[in-house]
Amino acid sequence: MDEFANVALPTEFDKLLSTMRSREISVSIILQNLAQLKALYKDEWESIVGNCDLFLYLGGNEQSTHKYVSELLGKETLDTNTYGLSKGRSGSYSINYQQTGRELLMPDEVRLLDNRYAILFIRGERPVLDGKYDVLGHPHVALTTDGAGEAYRHGGTEHELDWRSVVLHEEGDYELLSERELEEQFLQGDDGH
Repeated sequence: MDEFANVALPTEFDKLLSTMRSREISVSIILQNLAQLKALYKDEWESIVGNCDLFLYLGGNEQSTHKYVSELLGKETLDTNTYGLSKGRSGSYSINYQQTGRELLMPDEVRLLDNRYAILFIRGERPVLDGKYDVLGHPHVALTTDGAGEAYRHGGTEHELDWRSVVLHEEGDYELLSERELEEQFLQGDDGH
């Protein structure tokens, strides 16, 4: 559902999404940021995200999305050693070992993520930092307008059907004639009427 935030959707989309999942119907919700989803579904936005097995973060510039991604990534454990030395009459030396937790990526680090990478969250799996595919490196990019190919023309006539190549049957169905069959009809003087 591209342009999800700009499409008129039912008020209880979270329940509809849940039902769709139970019927094994897949939906891809595409948003610029979570603020759009929160604006549309103030109380249900977390339920909607929770019903999605995949969450792909491509980057962005909206703070609450950065915070959400940071929380989804979870924490890592850091081992810290501190040393203390006191001098004096009876000097002492101490070493303290401590474990602390820290977010894998802080929200500001999520915001600064290199644009070549995306973070993929798959239900039941650890997050994956993956490289984005460079579409301009695709072997067939030359066929597109980005690769100097001809632009697609809407409403052009180059792919239209010759009305004589369509045979309508009484049952309401139709048959497309091949070039050879069409040529044979033409040579017989039958114009299809």
